[in-house]
Amino acid sequence: MHDKNDQEVENEKKSTPEKPKLSLMSGIALLIGSIIGSGIFISPRGVLLGTGSYGLSVLIWIICGVICVPGCLCYAELGTMIHSSGGDYTYIKMAFGDWAGFLRIWSEICCVRPAIIAVCGITASAYLLQPLYSPCSPPHLAIILLACLFVLILTLLNLLSTRGAVMWQNGTFYAKIFALVLVISLGIFQLIRGQNDVFASPFANTQTSVKKLSIALYIGLYPYSGWNYLSNAIEELKNPARNFPIAIMTSIIACTILYSLAYSAYFTSLTPYEVMTSDAVAVSFAENIYRPLAFIMPLFVSISALGGLNGQIFTIVRMFSVAGRDGLLPTISAYLHIDRLTPVIPCIVEGILGVLYVLVGDAERLLGYLSFSTWLVCLCGAISVLIFRRTMPDAPRPFNAGVIAPIAFIIPMTLLTLVNIIFNPIDILVGVLILLSGLPVYWIFVLYRPKSIDRFSQSIAIYLQKLFLVVPDDDKHHD
Repeated sequence: MHDKNDQEVENEKKSTPEKPKLSLMSGIALLIGSIIGSGIFISPRGVLLGTGSYGLSVLIWIICGVICVPGCLCYAELGTMIHSSGGDYTYIKMAFGDWAGFLRIWSEICCVRPAIIAVCGITASAYLLQPLYSPCSPPHLAIILLACLFVLILTLLNLLSTRGAVMWQNGTFYAKIFALVLVISLGIFQLIRGQNDVFASPFANTQTSVKKLSIALYIGLYPYSGWNYLSNAIEELKNPARNFPIAIMTSIIACTILYSLAYSAYFTSLTPYEVMTSDAVAVSFAENIYRPLAFIMPLFVSISALGGLNGQIFTIVRMFSVAGRDGLLPTISAYLHIDRLTPVIPCIVEGILGVLYVLVGDAERLLGYLSFSTWLVCLCGAISVLIFRRTMPDAPRPFNAGVIAPIAFIIPMTLLTLVNIIFNPIDILVGVLILLSGLPVYWIFVLYRPKSIDRFSQSIAIYLQKLFLVVPDDDKHHD
C-alpha cells in the first residue's frame, strides 16, 4: 500500500504543470530591463543641474552605481537565504513585523508601481507617436489612449503567459542594449571627428553647494532603482543560490558602465546647456549627428519604456501574490490560474490601477512624493541582514555579504535620506503621510478584522475563484 501511494504521488507530480523558470540570462534581462527605463534616453539632466559640469556629473553617475554594489551584496545574501518571491516585502516583514511588511506592500501596490507603470506607458506612447506628428506634438488624447492600450496589453500578457512575459522582457532587453550601444558608438564616432570640447575642461562651471550635490546624488540613484526586483520573483529563478548573486551583481555593474558611457556620449554632440534643456536628449543627440536617426531613436525609447513597464508588472504581481499567501492581503491574491499558473487577481488589480493612473495623469507627481521610499526600503533591507544574523544565526547562507557590505550601504543611504528630509521636507512629509495611510487599513482589515469582513471576503473569493479559474498555489492538480 505504501509503494502504491508513493507511485500515485509521483504520477500526480508528473501530471501537474510546472511553473516556467527564469534562466540566469532571463534573470539578468529582467533586472537590467527594470533598471534601464527611458530616463537615460530622455532626461538625464537632474544630476547635471546639481553639479554644473560634465566631469562632476559623470562622477556622480559612477558613484551612485558604486553605492548600489554593497546593497546588491546584501540582497544576494537575503535572496539566497530566504526563498520567497516577496523580495524586500518579505525581508522587512520578517525583520520588523507584519505592520512594516504591510506598509511596504500597501505603498507598492496602490501607489508606487501603478504610477511607474503609468509613466512608462505614457512615455512609450508619446515617443512612438512623435515621428508621426513631427514637427508638432502628438495630441494628448492619442497619447493617453495608446498608453492605456499598452498597459492593458502587457497586463494581459502577464496574465496569460509567464513564458510570454519573459520572452518580451528578453526582447526589450536586447533592444535597450542595442540602443545604448548605438548612442555610445555615435559618441565614439564624434570623438574620432574631434568633437571633444567638453572633455578638454570637464570640470568647468562646477558647483560645490552641499545642498545641490546631495540632491544630485539622490537624483542619480533613482535611475538605478530596480536592481532588487529579481528578489520579487526568486521562486521562479533556476538555481537561485548560484544565479541570483550573479544576476544582481552583473546587472548593477553593466548598468553603471552603460549609463556612464551613454551619458558621456551625449556631450560629443550637445553642450551642457542643451543636455539640461532637452526633453529628449537621445533624440536631440541623434538628430545632431544624422537627421534620420531622429525617427529611429524614439522607437527605441518606446521599446525601453515598454520593457520597464513589463518588468514592473512581472515583479509587483509576485510580491502581491506572496502577501496574499502570508495573509496580509486577501488569500485570493495568492491563487494561480489552474492551467497557466499566473497570478490572475494581482495582474487584474495592477492593470486597472495602471490605467487609472494614466487617465488621472498625475503619476509623476506622486512618484516625486514617494521616491524616498524606494531607498528607505533598500535601507531597511540592508538593516535586516544584520537583524537576521542575530535572530537567525544558523540559517543556511549560500552567499554571505560579510560585515562591510551592509555598513557600506547603510551609512550613505542614511545620510542621503536625512539630507533629502532637510532640503525637501514638504515632498517627504506628503510621501510619509501616503505611506502611513496604510496603517488604518492594516488595523481594520488585518489586525482587528471583524468576522463580517471575513465572511464577505470568503464569499467574494469563491465567486472570483469560479470566474477566473484560480486555485491555491499548492492545489493545481487536474482530476
